[in-house]
Parts: sequence; C-alpha cells; structure tokens
Amino acid sequence: MKTAASPQLKDRSARLSDSVYETLLEAILSGGLAPGTIASEVALARQLGVSRTPVHDALRQLAKDGLVEQEANHRAVVTRFSRDGIRDTFEMRRLLEGEAARLAATRIDRPALARLRALADALTESPDDAHWVSRWVDFDDEFHQAIALAAGSPRLGQDIARYRVLHRGLNRLTTTAGVLRQALGEHYQILEALERRDAAAARNAMAAHVQEWEAYFVNQFPQGNP
Repeated sequence: MKTAASPQLKDRSARLSDSVYETLLEAILSGGLAPGTIASEVALARQLGVSRTPVHDALRQLAKDGLVEQEANHRAVVTRFSRDGIRDTFEMRRLLEGEAARLAATRIDRPALARLRALADALTESPDDAHWVSRWVDFDDEFHQAIALAAGSPRLGQDIARYRVLHRGLNRLTTTAGVLRQALGEHYQILEALERRDAAAARNAMAAHVQEWEAYFVNQFPQGNP
C-alpha cells in the first residue's frame, strides 16, 4: 500500500525543484539554453545530478512562466525570453497581491506584523552583510507569503505563490543590495499601512511596489527581447 510522503520529504522535494528551476532560469537568461533548445528531462537530470522529478517540476513551472513550450510529443523546448512575459506576470501579481494586501489589512495578527517588522529592521541594520541579498530573498518570500496567508483565501494564496516563482528567480539573478534597499523601503510602506489597518493604503502600496519592480526587471533585458 502506498504511504503519504512526510511533510519534511515534501519540503525537501519542493526546495530541490526550486533550485533546479533557478538553475534552468539562469541558463535561459544567460543564453546557455538558447531559444529552440530541447530541454530533455533525462539529459538535464544527468547534468545536474538529480532525479527526473525535480527537473520535470521545474520545466512545468517554466512552461507556466512562458519560458519553455511543451510540444505535442511532450518535448519541452526553450522559447525566446520575452519582456511581455515579465509584464504579464507582474500585472497578475499587482492585481492579486494588491487584493491580498487589502484583505490582510483587517485580518493579519499583531505577532505576524511584529515578525515582519523585526526581519525588515534586521536587514536595515546590517547593510554591509555579505549575505544581504540572500537574506533579502528569504525575507521577501516570507513577507509576501505572510500577507497572502492573512488574506484568508487559499485559492488567492496559491495563485500568488505560482506567479512569485519567476520573481524569486529574477531576484536572485538580476538584483544587487543597492537596488533592493529601495524595495525594502517599499516593504516598510506596505507594513505601515497594515499596522494602521488601512486596507486601501495597503492595496495601493502593494500595487505600487509590484509595478516598480515590473519596470526594473523589464529593463534588465535587451530591447531585442519583445
């Protein structure tokens, strides 16, 4: 009889899939996996030293992000990286996460707000930490996840998580501590609106934050990318 995987095993599997996703995303952005390249699960699993499962999961997410295309014969083919794809992703994030912030403003509890403020303050107080960007990525994930959870809609939370996968990869690959300090300031604005229980201000601050980073990431790629 088949037994359910433990939560710890599922968590390790998800982290491995995310790591493979980020590795493949970097290869696509750098041109290491050029448009038209067949992304073979078997070959990639062998190259990365992992099983086919995390590669399969990563390719499925890349397909959702428009970075690979599943052909009729189930082959995954790398597509041309598109500025329009980034715009579409961030437009969906702006709508979804703006609504989540609006809902969370009256629902998030004080301990959750206190933890987010403590994490933000820790980043503010250690600007020269060599691991600052990595710590930022973890903070950014927790910040947005906490707001999505507090919104109280599992479906909304799932959609937000799906659209944030590409954002997390871009965060790791194309940002620096200098530009992320601006984002930290935007997080404080969202946090302050949540602390005031101001739903409209929380929605507007979140939407403005996502829009700023849509513009930033779009401009990281050459004009030749549509």
